Amino acid sequence: MRYLRFIIENYRAITGPLEINVAKNSLMPIIGVNESGKTTVLQAIFAFDPYNDDLNDNGRHLKDVTNLYRTSSGPIGVSAEIEISKHELKQNLGVCEKQFPSLKSTFEIIKNRRILPTKLIIRRNLISKKYSFPFENFGDLDAQDALARKVILGLPYILYFDDFRDKIAEKIEIPDQESDSLPEWLEIIQQLFLKTDPGFSIFNLASLEIRKRKTVLSKVQRHLNDALTREWQTFRLDDRDALKIAIEFDQSDSNPPKNFLKLDVVETDSNGDEHFFFISDRSKGFYWFFNFVMKLEFNPKIVSGSGLQSIYLLDEPGSYLHAFAQRKLCQKLRQLSEKNAVIYCTHSHYLLDPDKIPISSVVIADKDSDGNIGLTRMINYQGSVLDNRSALQPVLDALLIKPYALDLIHTEMTIIVEGICDYIALELFRGERSVAILPSVGAGSIKFYISLMIAWQVRFRALWDNDSEGRKKFLEAETLFGSEISARHFKLLPTTTPNSNKIMQNLFDGKDLILIREKLHLPVDCSFERTIQALFYSPSRTELLKTIGSTTKENFEALFKNLSLDS
Repeated sequence: MRYLRFIIENYRAITGPLEINVAKNSLMPIIGVNESGKTTVLQAIFAFDPYNDDLNDNGRHLKDVTNLYRTSSGPIGVSAEIEISKHELKQNLGVCEKQFPSLKSTFEIIKNRRILPTKLIIRRNLISKKYSFPFENFGDLDAQDALARKVILGLPYILYFDDFRDKIAEKIEIPDQESDSLPEWLEIIQQLFLKTDPGFSIFNLASLEIRKRKTVLSKVQRHLNDALTREWQTFRLDDRDALKIAIEFDQSDSNPPKNFLKLDVVETDSNGDEHFFFISDRSKGFYWFFNFVMKLEFNPKIVSGSGLQSIYLLDEPGSYLHAFAQRKLCQKLRQLSEKNAVIYCTHSHYLLDPDKIPISSVVIADKDSDGNIGLTRMINYQGSVLDNRSALQPVLDALLIKPYALDLIHTEMTIIVEGICDYIALELFRGERSVAILPSVGAGSIKFYISLMIAWQVRFRALWDNDSEGRKKFLEAETLFGSEISARHFKLLPTTTPNSNKIMQNLFDGKDLILIREKLHLPVDCSFERTIQALFYSPSRTELLKTIGSTTKENFEALFKNLSLDS
């Protein structure tokens, strides 16, 4: 079973129906200014699953769900379209027969139908908290609610990360007996124990002989710190070694005594002395890092599943991380989306790196004049600037970001190109060269960035296609900026024949494009633009580039040489 899409209606300022297709878009960054509705979208999806009702600050996503912009509205609800096999549906009906004797006849009739659907819409009314199947005859509302809850139990888990509200428990009380419902952090620590050794449990600690207890805690502590160290090396929050976490068992003086687990951060100084701190005493970057890793590595909702995908909802992930760590997080989110659905809100352009995040996956949250929240794909977004000067201009508009010189001056040179496909082509063969590729949206828009390069004193090359349009815009730029700047910085794609046309596609050997289409299972008549985009975003890109022939590689090598500062 899997989720295909969510439909949100009348939830807070979302009039809707607003559709989120997780089957088609497993990675979806949502951007927009403050109060544009990004968090509302995440919380609406989170509200669909009843097993999340007590999470997120005791169910904050289920409170104040009415639309305050309207005096009246339709039913408030979130629906999900799911894919389910006939066998899976019959299994769930069979379980319901046993668990709900009073409804047995209803479930039996449904189970014995000759035709059963393989796609279902399940709707949750967020006022009554009840479920229904609006397009199926599945009995009365009690039967529909019971069956829906059983089906949802077997669907992928929906996990919500709120960087501004998630609190880390540094002293965790251990109840006398294990139950089916545990506080979130107690569940996470219990999962840490089980992943260290399936025979370990926090509920056995109090009864263990003290030396045995210390041995168990030592193994659990090492397992935890190994995971933290591994991820610390990925994010590199600072230059020192990863901080360690100490786990200690504690008992109160009350009668009967209460049992606790305490978590401390241990920092070792240059003399080898250890210093102990509360987790909340550390930087906000470390606080976020610890929270994120614990919920990924030891969340029981993930590891106790049967290989099912999860749906990650992340609100402003990595807000307290520096730029390098945010870039690493961007890569981590892309990797997560290969087997899970990842939807995240962000104000950071570092989490929108086009090398890792397809531009077509970015959506922009906005409110209309009536206060209704909507989502628009970035490629369809008009923005606040009529002249879209860059292929990424809608992102800059939506985030209210102005181009920043320091993003470019750390490279040897910036190459301004006509569009996103030129950007992709050069990025594919850039290798280890210390250059930045800046995509525009047409030959005429390059001149906007030439002004910025000159003002910021950034070393640059402006590159046009060597066709009639490219040559025309080249001459216009030369007239605007002067022949001296043109001679130093302006380039047309080099051609061996005067007045002949040459565009970026011509640098690719036709045999290589055929090979790429075959390897990526693309149609034989797939366009050049779609072919190189599929290659660029393919997980097998590195391996596929190794199969590219010498002609294509030599053409790009010659182009980069022609663009070099020495040319």
